[in-house]
Amino acid sequence: MRLTLRLIGTFFLAITLLLVVMDGARIFASSSFVFTPLGETWFKIDQALGTLTLNTLQALIQRYVHPVIWDPFIVTILGAPGWLVFGILGSLFLFLGRTRSHKRFMNVEGL
Repeated sequence: MRLTLRLIGTFFLAITLLLVVMDGARIFASSSFVFTPLGETWFKIDQALGTLTLNTLQALIQRYVHPVIWDPFIVTILGAPGWLVFGILGSLFLFLGRTRSHKRFMNVEGL
């Protein structure tokens, strides 16, 4: 289980690095601070692949879960920079998959 969480976290951090480089190139080219929202990146990937995953996700959440979840919550996440969202998710998965050390404090007399 821990290995799976670490692999997912590493994958998300790799996507984070890719998105940081892409946004860095845009910042360098335009000489102003710009970031690409996650929703815009997802939409461009949908157009390039010819899929409608973003629209399908919206329809599924609004129809089968609740419309209120889509508008304030998911739209806010889609408006955030992609590198931030994937960075937080990757860090969370790596934190959950960490190995826990049981020896936190060393006995001073044993030195």
